[in-house]
Amino acid sequence: MLNRTHITLLVILSAAVWGISLWALSVPLNFEHSKPFAITVGVISFLSIAFDRWLWKWRIFRGWLVNRPVINGTWAATLKSDWEGSGTKNGKTIPGKMAIQQTFSKLTARLYTKESSSFLVAHKIEEQNDGVFQLFGTYQNNPRIDLRGEKSEIHYGALMLEIRGNPSTSLVGHYWTDRGTRGSLSLTDRRDEIVTEFS
Repeated sequence: MLNRTHITLLVILSAAVWGISLWALSVPLNFEHSKPFAITVGVISFLSIAFDRWLWKWRIFRGWLVNRPVINGTWAATLKSDWEGSGTKNGKTIPGKMAIQQTFSKLTARLYTKESSSFLVAHKIEEQNDGVFQLFGTYQNNPRIDLRGEKSEIHYGALMLEIRGNPSTSLVGHYWTDRGTRGSLSLTDRRDEIVTEFS
């Protein structure tokens, strides 16, 4: 997102180009033309912040100005993993919650389960040729401290989720980890509030 410094520089550059253009056209310039500068920077800064946080989600901007799905909120998560602390692979099903905080310029996501939490290290939302959006990401998983050295360790992984519905109603896909395990992940039943723990 553009901050106030970026916006100020853009306005200065725009004003300079505008002034040079008027000078080249022999239009007289005076100090009065610079008076609205602070107001202009303030209004554009406010609109930029408002757009980044809220306005981009409005339906009026969808399609022609913004082409990105809204997935902000807390989702009920269902993981089906082939990981078991003992080393057996039994397709274990794990309930969880995925908290996604999204603006136009940023996205953070944390997955909470009874035994661990994971967060996105990097991500990308990309539209495929058929118009379907997919979320790609790499993440770090942090097991509870009492499980480390006994059942599970900190590890890293990657995921791919297909974003379904317009507006978004579910995210479905799979993940794999650097400990040689893999599984499926399904996010449904979105709520607006953002949780900070599994319970």
